[in-house]
Amino acid sequence: MVDELELLKKQWQKQDETLPKLSKKDIYPMLLKKSSSIVKWIFIISMLEFVFWIVLSFAFGGDDSKQFEKEHGLQTFDTVILVLHLGALIFFVSWFYRNYKRIETTDSSKVLLENIIKTRKTVKYYIWFSMAFLAVSALIAFIISTQNDTGDFADRSMTVLALQFTAIMTVIMLLMWGFYKMIYGILMRRLDRNYKELKKMEV
Repeated sequence: MVDELELLKKQWQKQDETLPKLSKKDIYPMLLKKSSSIVKWIFIISMLEFVFWIVLSFAFGGDDSKQFEKEHGLQTFDTVILVLHLGALIFFVSWFYRNYKRIETTDSSKVLLENIIKTRKTVKYYIWFSMAFLAVSALIAFIISTQNDTGDFADRSMTVLALQFTAIMTVIMLLMWGFYKMIYGILMRRLDRNYKELKKMEV
């Protein structure tokens, strides 16, 4: 049994010797191309999300929605939140695009490493901002609605309403977190692999 294992090891070693050896100059362009492609997809997904929120705002901008806003005193608040949210999305989309252009035009592994780190931080900031913005804006909307409502919420206990709000927001936040982890998480894991390969080259 030992002899067979030794023979297998020798065969693998012989195969390794016959394979072409790739230099750093050969590997770097491949890592650069892969990293650039990943960051490009991050930019594209953020653009799609931006379009999604615009479409959603128009979809829920009908007469029923306006009537609900009027009854609960949310007209001004909803307008402010929409403007702030779209403004923040434009900021992050432009940030993702800038990261993509930086990586695309990188000419050294050291700079590429730095740009990958910046991209990872940008994605983390974006995820945390999106979730915090949703939680805070929903909480403020809930408070305004319950204080100004004279119909739907007027006859219901504040404790029950608060528990229902907490349960709904917990589900929404978990779904949102799962979505971001699935979409951006896949891309970030691939970017991390490129980062580790580049670190090996720098050693």
